[in-house]
Amino acid sequence: MLSDSTRGEIERLVATFPESRSALLPALKLAQRDAGWLPREAIAEAADLVGVPHAAALEIAMFYTMLHTEPVPRTRVVVCAQLPCALRGAEELIRELRTVQSESVEIERTSECFGACHRAPMARIGEQYRENLVGDERRRLIEELRQA
Repeated sequence: MLSDSTRGEIERLVATFPESRSALLPALKLAQRDAGWLPREAIAEAADLVGVPHAAALEIAMFYTMLHTEPVPRTRVVVCAQLPCALRGAEELIRELRTVQSESVEIERTSECFGACHRAPMARIGEQYRENLVGDERRRLIEELRQA
């Protein structure tokens, strides 16, 4: 299921870790990038390449909100709502973004901190992080999503 290039990337990644199991999360992220989401076959392939049981890989895939075990919309916006972002307007940002939610744009609140508290509020659109989503930055993002 995974492309030869992704399989090669995962194999090279595994070789950089003293314990191959440590490469599981980044391997699943690479598999997801390749497949667009993580069908069971992709999870199993990544697990085999890393050398862990399929069940262990599935547990990781189902635990992290950044990993998707079901197909996702073309544009997925995940807003950090942890304390620093919340204090800078994350809930208002989520409300405003939900006005542009559609079949191709999904808005989600994360339970994970994105680690850019000094540039709150922030969101991840696909694999791109957008920070300081206030004022013009917020308006620009909303307009981009309307056109998605």
